[in-house]
Amino acid sequence: MSEALEKIRKLVAMQEEKNPAYRAVLDFYKKIAEARNNLQASLNITMAGISEEMKTIQTREGFPLIGHEDFVIDIPSSVSLFESLCRIGKEATEKMNINIQALEEALAINAFNLKEALRRHSDESYLNRIAEEFDVDKPIFQFLIHMSIQPSLEANVERLKERVDLKNWLRGYCPVCGSPPLMSELKGDGQRFFQCSFCGFHWPGERLKCPFCENRDHSKLHYFYEEKKEAYRVDLCDNCMQYIKTVDSRKLGYQPDIILEDILTTHLDILASGKGYKRPVPSPWGL
Repeated sequence: MSEALEKIRKLVAMQEEKNPAYRAVLDFYKKIAEARNNLQASLNITMAGISEEMKTIQTREGFPLIGHEDFVIDIPSSVSLFESLCRIGKEATEKMNINIQALEEALAINAFNLKEALRRHSDESYLNRIAEEFDVDKPIFQFLIHMSIQPSLEANVERLKERVDLKNWLRGYCPVCGSPPLMSELKGDGQRFFQCSFCGFHWPGERLKCPFCENRDHSKLHYFYEEKKEAYRVDLCDNCMQYIKTVDSRKLGYQPDIILEDILTTHLDILASGKGYKRPVPSPWGL
């Protein structure tokens, strides 16, 4: 068992005891982590190199290293993980069960090509067309596709992370793939770090700036948090009316798993939405 999986299991066990209302989704997350862990050894990712000159140009001009479509996906392992996620998902909720059964029936008669769907993971119009044709909930289908390729994405990031010039990248979008952040984290002496909503890469960013519209007007930047839960807050921007959730790991007694913290703070999304703010990258775990 990997250290990452062991960490998730311990965190899930702790949070299930503290937050029994989240038990079902936490167990779902743990089972997905276990399925992903089982495939790590079989991943086969080979990437083309990026020259130092190209890296310098990309950083200076604000371009990410690669686009979503440029990630190398290990199709065999992704297919295997998709099948595992379907088995897990059918036991999670009735809604997922119904939708997954529809997908499995379509696959059984070769009505659509799963390998092609995994290759075209970032082609929303293509994925939406499949979902509509087989009357499948779009967020559920996209969730299954994205979770299936996540190990490949992380393997790409592992090979690319040393090519990122973090000292000269103070932008609100991912330096690897250009995606917006899922959440941010405060740690150390209060430095802010973002986690990419697509590839999972972590990068440092400016604390007093909206990552989405780059607003620095402090009169339009504020946050709220629940009483007695100051480790979690929602950073709001009145310029673009968008928000990002932030976890202050200095106020926790453990090193957080950002995806897990996202799940545990779903109620903050509801509160922020009620105040009229939008999250650019809604969490798929709301399923």
